Amino acid sequence: MAQTNARQIEAFQAVMATGSVTRASERLNVTQPAVSQLIAQFERQCGFRLFERHGGKLAPTREAHALYAEVERMFLGVRQIMRVAAALRDHSWGVVSIAAFPAIARRVIPDIIWSFCENKPDTRFRIESMRSRGLIDAVATQQVDIGLSVLPGDRPEVESTRIHRLRGLCILPATHRLRKAKAVRPEDLAGEEFISLGPQDHSRFMIDRIFDERKIERRIRIEVGQSETAFTFVGAGAGVAVVDPISVYNNSDERIVARPFEPAVEFDVWLIRPRASHASNLVEGFVAHAMKQLDDLAKVFEASARVR
Repeated sequence: MAQTNARQIEAFQAVMATGSVTRASERLNVTQPAVSQLIAQFERQCGFRLFERHGGKLAPTREAHALYAEVERMFLGVRQIMRVAAALRDHSWGVVSIAAFPAIARRVIPDIIWSFCENKPDTRFRIESMRSRGLIDAVATQQVDIGLSVLPGDRPEVESTRIHRLRGLCILPATHRLRKAKAVRPEDLAGEEFISLGPQDHSRFMIDRIFDERKIERRIRIEVGQSETAFTFVGAGAGVAVVDPISVYNNSDERIVARPFEPAVEFDVWLIRPRASHASNLVEGFVAHAMKQLDDLAKVFEASARVR
């Protein structure tokens, strides 16, 4: 005896949903006799009648109604599978885990993620704000899918791609004498109260070298671990600082102005990925989107750092 096949169940579901063989045949794009034959085969497999025939019309039996409830559940499951498959194809289903340097996580990532998943209700994100060392370790051990760092990875398990090189800005209290300068140079800051990044920040060495080579003294009384903290001190009037443009982006504190700094202090942004792991379509789609968004942001940063 032939086994029940999916086409028989599909014919049964179509007749129950539409109420007639004629409409079922239109839905399935087959002839009416073909639908009737599939129904007859399905009844034989079930071992009981599914429809009573009265004057050319079909009336579902109680058994048919009970079976239809199960068939509908099955079709819902199939539709869910197809919906997920389509979402996977369209990069709109699943979870993306990201580790990002704190300033990137707070200032840049939210806009990128929202613009990506606004119309993708089945996409979820997990964001970890980490300094570069912990970030690289998290990617290497595949705790996260990707990392956005200010340093390249130094472990063999990861690959690093520099996606942008950004020029630093000098941030000043809004009442500062240099607030309208086309560019701020080291000699302009001689004797100034200076908010310095801590020795653990890789840009600290670059900034110190610029001032040391010119033998320009600053008054460094405050060291901070992150550029955003320097931003807060500058807003309070405690001094000036040279920071990456990401920390300035989307910061609307009217107590602060940002001016280009010369010579250039460059800040790199790196994409860190596991070397051995094959990324999902969703992750690949997000990376492509993020790269495009970062390209656009880089133009904004570059414009703000350009000497006019």
